[in-house]
Order: sequence, then structure tokens, then C-alpha cells
Amino acid sequence: MKCRATSLRSSKFSGLLRSIQSRPQLSARVPHVDIPRALSDSSGFSYSNEGSEDYAAVAARLNNLVHTKARITGREIRELVFEKWGRSYDVRLNKQGHKMYLQVMWKFLEQQSFPLTEEEYMQQLDAVAEYITEWGVVETVKRGITASKSRGPGYNMGGNAMCISIPLDVDMSTARKGEWA
Repeated sequence: MKCRATSLRSSKFSGLLRSIQSRPQLSARVPHVDIPRALSDSSGFSYSNEGSEDYAAVAARLNNLVHTKARITGREIRELVFEKWGRSYDVRLNKQGHKMYLQVMWKFLEQQSFPLTEEEYMQQLDAVAEYITEWGVVETVKRGITASKSRGPGYNMGGNAMCISIPLDVDMSTARKGEWA
């Protein structure tokens, strides 16, 4: 079997060759850009290209930028709960087996028999918010509260207390797992 080579000058490829030759050539030249010797941002952190960087500090700063977690405060949790159900319900974290839940309890701050003062209630919410932020489940909690179709925590017809449970995707092998044993 003979292999027949086709010349690029043949009529078959002449149109293709003309279109390639008529295209403008791209330049490989890159314009010169002056890079300042040192820069600083609004936080006072300075960057330098003189070779004297503290690479650990730069790496830590970059990691903080990349791995910033959404944050929430106790006050924000209280506002979310109040906007949804019209009362400042107690919010707790509960571990059941290997799963963690945020539970909106049936008792609320405006109730005369509520066992906490407003200051203690806010401290409780701040502690819950700290864990939620550390675990990186802030968006899960916000979605869980706002998307709940329930009328809210309270008592059912049989007189049993009912809470709203929001499952949290938490890795219990973190440094603070001993607090939940």
C-alpha cells in the first residue's frame, strides 16, 4: 500500500493556506509594568519585593483570606429566631449519637417562667454562635431557621414539649470534641 502525501500547495488546501497566511501575526512582546518596591494595605500589613518578606506571616495572611468562615453572633441568632416566630426562643446545641443538632427550644425569654435572665440568655446564644462559627455551619443554621415550615417550638395537643431540630454537618473529631463526650 502506497502512502500518498498531499502537498499544501494543492487545490484542496490552497484556500486554507491563504487564510492562515493572511491572518495578522500576534506579538509576543509584553509591556513593561513597574512594580512598587513596597505596598501596604489598610490593616498596616506591608508587602515588599526586596527579598526580606516574612514568609510565615504572608502565608498566614493568605490562608486567612482563603479560609475565612462566615461568622454569626448571639444577637444575630436571636434576631433570626424572633423574625421567624415572634419570640426569643432558647437555642441549644444537642449531640445525639454521632450527630449534632441546633435546637430551638419551646421556652422563650419573654415568658415569666423562663429560667435565664436576659444577660444569661445572651451569653448562652453567644456560646452557641461561637461553636456554629467554629464548625463552619453558619449558613446551614440560617437556612434551617428561615426555611422551617413549623409554627415554631411549643407544646403539641398531648401537652408534650416540641423543639425545632436543625441537623448540623459537624466533624466531631475536631479539637473541641472532648467538650461533647
